[in-house]
Amino acid sequence: MAARRISLLLIICLLVPLGAAAQDKPAIQVPAAILMDAQTGEVYLAKNEHQKRSIASIVKTMTLLLASELVQARKIKLGDVVTVSANAASRGGTQIRLKSGDKLTVEELMFATALVSANDAAVALAEYIGGTEKEFARLMRERAASLGLRNTAFVDATGLLPQSSGNYSTAYELAQLARFAMQNPVFARTVGTEEYFLRSQGRTLRNSNDLLFTFPGAEGVKTGLTTPAGHTLLFAASQDGWRLVGAVLGAKTREQRFDEARAILKWGFANLESILRMGEEITSVPVRDGARSQVTLVAARDLKTILPDDERRLLRRELDVPAAVEAPLKQGDRLGQLIVFKGEKEIARVDLVAKNNVGRANIFTFLFKWLFDLLGLS
Repeated sequence: MAARRISLLLIICLLVPLGAAAQDKPAIQVPAAILMDAQTGEVYLAKNEHQKRSIASIVKTMTLLLASELVQARKIKLGDVVTVSANAASRGGTQIRLKSGDKLTVEELMFATALVSANDAAVALAEYIGGTEKEFARLMRERAASLGLRNTAFVDATGLLPQSSGNYSTAYELAQLARFAMQNPVFARTVGTEEYFLRSQGRTLRNSNDLLFTFPGAEGVKTGLTTPAGHTLLFAASQDGWRLVGAVLGAKTREQRFDEARAILKWGFANLESILRMGEEITSVPVRDGARSQVTLVAARDLKTILPDDERRLLRRELDVPAAVEAPLKQGDRLGQLIVFKGEKEIARVDLVAKNNVGRANIFTFLFKWLFDLLGLS
């Protein structure tokens, strides 16, 4: 019978090696911005992060995510051929000059949408998936709601319409969207591609996201520009296997949005500290009817965070583990969690798993245990 699980709130001193002195946070010049840990959702830097704003073509992040999820689920294929409608071809703003009746693949439309923010391609993709752009926008809103984005709404697939029309989000919710979207391999590959050869037009598209060319580890996500929104940018980058995501909204110039994003990311990666290593031994729990009396629990993944000097002493961790477990156990079996706090704020939960296999005790094991108990040696 499985052991009844109880919560052991054991406050353990978390020893974090002192690294280099923390760098000062960059001064944010744009109206709204954020830097978020993609693994934990911890916010490291923010300004007006919950303010609803026009976001321009960052709207296409959701357009691309919906398409990517359908490809991943094999409900549509990258090779599916889409016939461009007159409505899609007539969409203004940035475009790849599609004509009514043109035939492009889903893949071509996705890369044109992602790399050069082509509005005509985005509408053609939306119509292929939703039948109409209006119906596709409804699917966008539903997906946003399912992801818990309560201050985000969409009314078109492109972001051309302003906040007053119902297209809006916040820096915080956009970062959350990027956290989720970048887990989809189709999406991540699309937004992180530097150049794509558009076979239907015989030309190469170059990604408008300068971070891909100027910041080590940059992975996308989406640029934007309209008069109401200003210059916008949703971004993601990874270094040493750790991803940060963020947004810069309302920049005055194209250069400013990239400069701000680079400064924010540089500060973030420079100040990240490892506070837990995958495989690190955390605790042990008794094993009932096992060939071993205890099993060691280890961290299932790495954990990093940014630790300003004034927060270092606030870092603590708690264990949520069972009082005992029953054999047999396999290496990697999830047996509890390590909960990490800064002060009273929870910043992460890390699964604790069995370090080794533990088989069931055989008759000889029970006999030896009986003898040890009888002799008072246990």
